[in-house]
Amino acid sequence: MLDRNNSSVVTKSLNITKKMVLGTAQFGMDYGIVNINGKPKKKEAFDILDLAWKKGIRRFDSAPGYGSEALLGEFIAANSIQDEAIVLTKIPSLYGVSDFQTDIITNLESSLKNLGCPVDVLFFHNPEDSDLLLKDPQFFEDLMRDYQVSTLGVSVYEPQEVENVSGCEFELAFQFPFNVLDKRFEQVSMPQRKRFARSVFLQGLLASTNDLRLDAPVELLNLQKEYHDRLAKHNLESVAFAVSFVANNDAVDYFLIGVDSEKQLQDILNLNLYNQKDIAIFDGLPLNTNKQWIDPKNWSLK
Repeated sequence: MLDRNNSSVVTKSLNITKKMVLGTAQFGMDYGIVNINGKPKKKEAFDILDLAWKKGIRRFDSAPGYGSEALLGEFIAANSIQDEAIVLTKIPSLYGVSDFQTDIITNLESSLKNLGCPVDVLFFHNPEDSDLLLKDPQFFEDLMRDYQVSTLGVSVYEPQEVENVSGCEFELAFQFPFNVLDKRFEQVSMPQRKRFARSVFLQGLLASTNDLRLDAPVELLNLQKEYHDRLAKHNLESVAFAVSFVANNDAVDYFLIGVDSEKQLQDILNLNLYNQKDIAIFDGLPLNTNKQWIDPKNWSLK
């Protein structure tokens, strides 16, 4: 149970907790190229959520496909923070669905039941489905009103997918991959206060020199080694560097962080961040790895 009188929320990490979104994919599935231990147990997940809340993190990212909405909802209910937690979730892929309206409503009602609180941002998990915003805006206007959804959004993979919905009448939020190696969205125009960076650690590859999963392609092993060798050469700590890059970037309003343990989160919250001058060092150090490996869609993990 949360201690609402705990004054330890004022820490040196306060400046990043306001921008951090705690990802919950790890709570419901074996997520991450460096994750060889699987998802944390329920108590471990609650410990992570408890620490996040005490330290001032108020945003949580989920999705029906992660299998973690119910767990997040249980934590929210146990601590009576339904009116304070800011939850992002997603519309599952509508590929092959004949009646998209019914499917969206059914999934949203399920999410609301699992979470037990309003949804702040409802993203399309599959960007190809976002053309429905252009085809049937009235449905989505009614959806937002009837289910108290604050903002609609799209989880994108390519800059062109942002452009594809530029004619939408809603001011959309976007969740996009963004990290030291993947800066494709840095110059893409998106509404301010609605830009959510994900893949900050590239599923852990940019944060850890630990062994990757057994099904990791050899190209990722090479990328991991080259990247961390470059950091070591300039005495740059990998986790602090990855977080500093997104936290200090004007193209990002919020960034998602996923962790496997309470200690991992505490370590991130205790980071001393690098300044822009330190970050700029890496810009002059291009990697030799094929750019296709910065996109997890190309990894073909089992």
